[in-house]
Amino acid sequence: MSDRIAIGVIRKAHGVRGEASIEPWTDAPDRFDELVSVTLVSPDERETREVAIESVRAHGERALVKFAGIDSPEAVQLLHNWTLEIPEADARTLDADEYFLHDLVGLTLVDAAGKTRGVVVDLYEGGGGLLLNVERADGKTFELPFAAELCTEIDLAAKKMVVQLPEGLDDLDAVAD
Repeated sequence: MSDRIAIGVIRKAHGVRGEASIEPWTDAPDRFDELVSVTLVSPDERETREVAIESVRAHGERALVKFAGIDSPEAVQLLHNWTLEIPEADARTLDADEYFLHDLVGLTLVDAAGKTRGVVVDLYEGGGGLLLNVERADGKTFELPFAAELCTEIDLAAKKMVVQLPEGLDDLDAVAD
């Protein structure tokens, strides 16, 4: 397990000087302005590369980042889909109702009646927001929107999330059994 957290991903080269267009994975867009260096991690997580940041500027929903020693669009394209990671110790302080997404993976979902519904095995951004991919005890999976009205209590220390399941999910369980 890594002691780093990903804050964005390289999507493409921008311009001719080696700037990278970064899709931020943080809701604090100015976060990139504070960085001096990052660890770049390959999509298969087999390679890493420590790089200094020369400049950052906003570009719509993305950040344009110039890394030291990466001076052409071709060099940036070789880093397509590499993540930008920082030490977890350097992560910003969260408010009481905020969570790092990586902290949600591994949480056991329990409904209001105390019944275990599954374990969060993955999460991703869907068309309507963040979706939790939950694996049940029988190995089947389902998706649950990560929303306050559905995920009513999160206890990271206990690795537990209390959920109010959407209507119909119980019916799907009965059909699947």
